[in-house]
Amino acid sequence: MQNVLTQQNQVAAIGQHIGFEAGEEMVKAFFDKFPDQAYGNIMGREIIEKILAQPDCQGILITPGLDAEGKRHVVLAGVDSNGKGILQVTCVDSKGELSTEEGIIGDRDQETLDWGIR
Repeated sequence: MQNVLTQQNQVAAIGQHIGFEAGEEMVKAFFDKFPDQAYGNIMGREIIEKILAQPDCQGILITPGLDAEGKRHVVLAGVDSNGKGILQVTCVDSKGELSTEEGIIGDRDQETLDWGIR
């Protein structure tokens, strides 16, 4: 049990606040080095909260993807306490029986350039 709690804390604790100046510096360095990829993406609170509400979800994997037209998007997936993607969720259906549903994978982000650092 203690090992499980330690793993959950490790995954859940990934990331830290770096402040606006450090964030701006990192984004500007990326945009300067890769001007053809100089944009960000916005994902709404609702899909993020749905992903985080899945059982044992301790974080979110954010990865780039391409849609059918070749346009870049970000794709979000929940990550469990072992650092593995949540691809299936066990739940109780309306009859009180266990069933399996697909894990929530987020997409349909909004592209934005409004960082003000160009």
